[in-house]
Amino acid sequence: MTSRGTRHGKPYSAVRRRLQNILVAIGGVLALLTGTVLLTIVLPQASANERAFLSATECRVTSARDCLRAAPFTVESVTIHDGKNAGGRVRLSGAGAGPAPVKFDGVSEFLKRVRPGDGVTGTVWRGEIVALSDGEGGQRTVDHPVGDSLLTVAFGILLLVTGALGAYAAWWWIRCPEHTRRGHPPALAAAGWAATGLVVHTFVLMVALGSQDASLTLFLTLWTPAAAAAGAFLAHRRRVLRKGPRRGAVGRQRTEG
Repeated sequence: MTSRGTRHGKPYSAVRRRLQNILVAIGGVLALLTGTVLLTIVLPQASANERAFLSATECRVTSARDCLRAAPFTVESVTIHDGKNAGGRVRLSGAGAGPAPVKFDGVSEFLKRVRPGDGVTGTVWRGEIVALSDGEGGQRTVDHPVGDSLLTVAFGILLLVTGALGAYAAWWWIRCPEHTRRGHPPALAAAGWAATGLVVHTFVLMVALGSQDASLTLFLTLWTPAAAAAGAFLAHRRRVLRKGPRRGAVGRQRTEG
């Protein structure tokens, strides 16, 4: 009975909490690294591709790479999946179409309307079909480059913010394990509120602007004030927390005097 109680008592709980904090720290560091890769490596390439696509003109030479070419295709099959990650696939033939199906995010009227045997027009850029259309409308494929830079920077920011908060929280609990039983320290609570607000704001901007094909510049213009507000909030809380104990100490000294 004694050995079993010791195993499931405070020493075991302390070890478990420490392991949990270490795992949170590892997850936070991985999120930070992934966010850094997105913002420093993936984002410049996505922005360059988006600029190249927007400046592309209609192909005049068949071998040209950065121009836009309209090519006829025949629909071989259509697959639609609804739910949380709605989308679809259309397998094509003709005009050198490869065996891999063209994929779509979301289900538009075009994807619901098109049937096997229908003739469609594909917009080809750099060897990829970036859009399909018929006489009534069309839909972009997942290879369409417009909007990639906005999504990349948004996901990069989300990973950096959540990763930084996770790493900071884990560092705090590992450094001061005695605070685990007292609730969240004021500094950590302030960081949590600031990070939560910034994450929500970033996600809302990503959804709202991504659906409107807004530019990366507009996203950053609307995101920067929220980041500045979060930083100002943390700086204010830090000043308050630093001054609070000093004022209390002075008050106690006066009372004792």
